[in-house]
Amino acid sequence: MDERILKRYPKDVGLRDGGKVRLRPLKEEDLEKLYEFFLTSVTEDDHMLLRDNVKDYYVLEKWCKNIDCDRVFPIVAEAGDGRIIGNATLHKREFGWSRAVAKIRVVTCSECRGMGLGTAMIRELLDVARLIGVEKVMAEALSSQKGAMDALEKLGFQKAACIPGLASDYMGHSHDLCIFIYTVNPEWDAF
Repeated sequence: MDERILKRYPKDVGLRDGGKVRLRPLKEEDLEKLYEFFLTSVTEDDHMLLRDNVKDYYVLEKWCKNIDCDRVFPIVAEAGDGRIIGNATLHKREFGWSRAVAKIRVVTCSECRGMGLGTAMIRELLDVARLIGVEKVMAEALSSQKGAMDALEKLGFQKAACIPGLASDYMGHSHDLCIFIYTVNPEWDAF
């Protein structure tokens, strides 16, 4: 990962309630705090909609022990007491037709909803995407995640597709998968 990106951290950001959180890259030693976050701060409904079984300690251990910021750039949001209250990732390919496209994934604690934490984390990842030369950023949301879809659209993402019944939660319920695309504006001073 480019040094100018890593030098940005830690970074304090304000929330709508006047509070502040610290954004920084995930580290190997965050494993216990990340596990605690997913066990205690993420609702069961949210767990059903996640791609990975984040209640499995070994899934998170793999994430923390195999950090490759050139492939997946993970950031966490820390509360003032050091607890992790958000996790976001920017996924990028090094080769092929999709090397100029990245995907983002964001999870915040249930108590933080509506406070702008998810928005702040997405904005941060969009800025990183711009700095590393990504042209398009893709995000996915299930049709039941109205808040997430509204937030993406407010940030400038456009709904590109909604595929009926493509996703299933771990209870076997079918969900429509909506795909959102954001066009990254390059830095003007880069030309």
